[in-house]
Amino acid sequence: MTSQSTYIPALKYNRLTKFYDFLIARFLREKEWKSYLISSFSQSKPLEILDIGCGTATLSLMLKSKFPFANVTGLDGDLKILTIAERKIEAEQADIKLVEGYSYALPFPNNHFDVVTSSLMIHHLSSKDKQRTFKEVLRVLKPGGEFNIADWGKPNNIFVRLLFYIVQLLDGFTTTRDNVKGLLPHYLIENGFVNVTELKKFNTILGSLSIYKSFKF
Repeated sequence: MTSQSTYIPALKYNRLTKFYDFLIARFLREKEWKSYLISSFSQSKPLEILDIGCGTATLSLMLKSKFPFANVTGLDGDLKILTIAERKIEAEQADIKLVEGYSYALPFPNNHFDVVTSSLMIHHLSSKDKQRTFKEVLRVLKPGGEFNIADWGKPNNIFVRLLFYIVQLLDGFTTTRDNVKGLLPHYLIENGFVNVTELKKFNTILGSLSIYKSFKF
């Protein structure tokens, strides 16, 4: 995600990490938009999938279930949340590789992944680290590979905007400002992605969540 000195855990405070799965599932329609994110893949049989900011591995497990023959790798900078992810993966006896690391310095070779995903992680990054992350994702994607994001987007009405202040109080106004302004598609284009599209918005009790798709030429 970002540097250790400015690292923001999933719910800002480490003591809240154990409640992450319950809160996301209960209040953010998690299964609905994560299922949509996976269904939006252009590739029907990706062989190498990277889930950056994998958190507790909910999306990684869904990816492995949908694409059982793919090598699924989950990456996160939070050792505590990776421990939870490891327990969940072991409980489901899933073959998923977990890697400790940061999205702006991916420890993977060039042109390696067919698909890279990210869910509710990009808004934790500063503007600079968002840009660095997108450069790194472009590097590790194969030509023709796709980058699919689910994250907070530009609110479509004032009520949704007011709800999002709760997220900003938790995760910080500086890192979430780009999301509120709808800048993620612009950053993707600026860093080399093509066919950048906002596929759908999901309104939740904490704001508007957008699904973005983009490709490496």
